[in-house]
Parts: sequence; C-alpha cells; structure tokens
Amino acid sequence: AGLKAAAASRHLIASRAWLAKARQLRSVLGLSTGAVVVGGAGAGKSKLVECLSEALASIDAVKGELYVIDPKALVAPSYKELLFGRLDGTTLEWTDGVATALLRRVVANERGEAKRRHWLCFDGDV
Repeated sequence: AGLKAAAASRHLIASRAWLAKARQLRSVLGLSTGAVVVGGAGAGKSKLVECLSEALASIDAVKGELYVIDPKALVAPSYKELLFGRLDGTTLEWTDGVATALLRRVVANERGEAKRRHWLCFDGDV
C-alpha cells in the first residue's frame, strides 16, 4: 500500500512489474549496504528509489534522505578525486570529495542524522 501511495503521489502507474522491482530492491537493501538499479534512460529508476524511500518511511516512521549525485556533472580530468577525495602525495593531507564530505556530514550526526535513513545515489552511467 505504501508503494502504491508513493507512486500515486508522483502521478506514476504502479504496475505489477514495477512493484516487483521495488520489493526486490527493498529485499536487497535489507541484506546489504548497497545496490545497483540498472535500466535505460527514462525507465523510472530514480522514481523507484524515491517511492521506495517514501514507502519505507510510511511503514517504520524513519524519514528517508536521498542524496543524488550525478558523477557526470563533475567535469574535470580528475573527476574521481572530485567525487571521492584525494590524498596529497607530499603532505599526506586528505581532501574530501563530494561523496566523502556528504558521508562525513551524515556520520557527524550534528542535525540528528542518525534518526533518519540515508541513501547516497549515484545517478549516472555505471
């Protein structure tokens, strides 16, 4: 019921196949810390993740936070460093990237992050 309501609130049709994929993703995330949702452009991958997060929040009252990063938006020869961070070979100083800075902020729990479900979504090519 939560999935169908989340889909309806976004004006999406919750087909049997779509609901099965959402349930499959929920099962995978229950067993591991990460998952890959694969499909063509416009297939509804991002909406599936949004709806699942909303549905889980309606079930267990744990608010979901989605952090969506498009790796292709980081245009530089060293885009991986911009995304994940880098270690300076001379000074051995670590500089956070976008993803590591976000994870560090969540772990710091300065705004009650521990009370919410956090999903870091890399929305781009695999």
